[in-house]
Amino acid sequence: MSDLFSPIAFTAGMVALVNPCGFALLPAYLGFFLGMSDGKADTRLQALNRSQLVGAALSLGFLVVFGLLGLVFTGLRNQLNPILPWFSMVVGVFLVVLGVAMLRGFKPTISLPKLDKGTASSSMFSMFLFGVSYAIASLSCTIGVFLAVVGTSVPGTSFTEQFGGFLSYGAGMGLLATVLTLAVGFGKQGIVHRFRQLLPRINFISGLILVPVGVYVFLYGLWDRQVLDDPRNVTPWLNDFIIGALEIQADISTFVGDWATELGWAFLAINAALIGAGLTERFLNSRRVATT
Repeated sequence: MSDLFSPIAFTAGMVALVNPCGFALLPAYLGFFLGMSDGKADTRLQALNRSQLVGAALSLGFLVVFGLLGLVFTGLRNQLNPILPWFSMVVGVFLVVLGVAMLRGFKPTISLPKLDKGTASSSMFSMFLFGVSYAIASLSCTIGVFLAVVGTSVPGTSFTEQFGGFLSYGAGMGLLATVLTLAVGFGKQGIVHRFRQLLPRINFISGLILVPVGVYVFLYGLWDRQVLDDPRNVTPWLNDFIIGALEIQADISTFVGDWATELGWAFLAINAALIGAGLTERFLNSRRVATT
């Protein structure tokens, strides 16, 4: 199971949820969630239980996308490895250009299917489809981070470890989305307003991030190409830079891994307690109705 969890990919997935292509949709998603009760007076516990269902449906959409992508990528990695360095270099140049354009005011946009506010079941399916669409569309702006921590294959990485990186990336996105949804369900509607306030700044911040990430992805592709051609003839400064970056990633992965397990169990415990409390409340309410 440890091979299926990559702390660095999990962290990158959480960061990737707040991306310039999809960030504008987060207030719409949270605002939609606020209106899902269709005017019914939910208790705080009912709202939190609904948050759990919505977060689970959205997270499942993320996991399906990155799980399928992981199966294809890891299954064909021997065939893709000769192509990936060139792909990384092209993507790196594209990200640098995109980052500079965003710093100069360009705003990337994406179009996702409208959320269906029908019955509870259709709403959950709508959330699942929204998660699938959000994950696919977000890759256009997070491909650099994605390639840097998931799409690149470190020598000696097993099939399970690389596939686990894809699942961890999707799980990171799903966890942060679920936490935000639970916060709104707890009554923190101001989160939606704060997200809208951040919209004018997120484009500039993302541009600042994309430029160095693009440079790194390009240099990684160049290094990978040289390693494939002749491992003994790699440009010294480039080799030192990439090896240093990989060591930093390993340190971050170790640091995140030290607390991720504890926080993960705590998060599961909280959700289990909420489910138990919700079932208890429903049972007690049904008993009251039966006795009246």
